[in-house]
Amino acid sequence: MADLDHAEFARLIGLGLPASTALLVLEGVRDEDFEVAHVENGRRAREWCADLAAFPQGLEPSWDLAPEHFYLALDGEHPGLPGARAWVLILADVPEVLGALNYVSSRDNDPWDEGHRLKSCGTAYRWSVDLPVTPPLLAIDKTRIHIVGGMHRFHLAVACGATEMPFLVEPAALAAILALLPSARMI
Repeated sequence: MADLDHAEFARLIGLGLPASTALLVLEGVRDEDFEVAHVENGRRAREWCADLAAFPQGLEPSWDLAPEHFYLALDGEHPGLPGARAWVLILADVPEVLGALNYVSSRDNDPWDEGHRLKSCGTAYRWSVDLPVTPPLLAIDKTRIHIVGGMHRFHLAVACGATEMPFLVEPAALAAILALLPSARMI
């Protein structure tokens, strides 16, 4: 950016955007309205979660299937992520995915466990107010499935009783993942 508009930068910072995001908005790489709403939802989620000791009941997973938001599958990446919009959407049975996961992507404790609560709570808040989140991104790790992005989202959906859900898959891994998940179909 050749000439930084300091007043515009200060205005964006005043709206709660991190400096790096404010710069990307000024460069036209990120959408201001979406980023401001994203920051505001994060603030609301922290408030909602502050006194929430128990796992909230009645959550319904909601998935954002808009390709322009797929970059969010990688936890804070950016819209210009190479290949992010080329990812394929599949729908698969959750028990089948659980059975095909590698050890690193599986979990022995629930999403409200202290080690997972913070990220799980943000997604739980979004679902509690009917805001969708980007589906998890799957990859192949030798002969098993690895969750590259969205492990907290996936395990929270499992805890909410999801039996089927969408996943993002890189085109190069699609055939191998479909072979491991016979129920999966492209959407």
